[in-house]
Amino acid sequence: MYKIIGADQKEYGPISVDQLRQWISEGRVNGQTRVLVEGSGVWRTVSQLPEFAAMAPVPPPAPISMPVNAPKNSQMAVWALVTGLVSVLCCCNILGPVSLVLGIIALAQLKNNPQQTGSAFAIAGIVLGIVAIIMMIIGIIAFANSPDLMPNLQNLLPH
Repeated sequence: MYKIIGADQKEYGPISVDQLRQWISEGRVNGQTRVLVEGSGVWRTVSQLPEFAAMAPVPPPAPISMPVNAPKNSQMAVWALVTGLVSVLCCCNILGPVSLVLGIIALAQLKNNPQQTGSAFAIAGIVLGIVAIIMMIIGIIAFANSPDLMPNLQNLLPH
């Protein structure tokens, strides 16, 4: 004879071995169901009992799911970071001002929408945009102060 703990955490039994086999075949009992063999005094799972181990499947663990209300990154903040990185790493300095503007707009939007995250992306985009603008200014100054600027420009233009 056996006693079991049901899914509702109530104790059922004593039941016979045939009744327990029937409940396993009906899916009312599985490998994780706790069972007490009469006279043993030790609660075990059905899958731990050799006479039922092959019959009683162990259900797979429940899948881990993300919370439904997980915060999402601001796409504008992400694009501020991406354009800032491209502008600095690829010397595509025209993207510096774009990154700066996107970062500022993203910070303003994040301030009004606390469900979104990404302020670090927006700030990084602003900083990288400023760095790209400074690199562009230094490049223009260096180019303009070059002693070979006028001769080089004259050579480029058709005569």
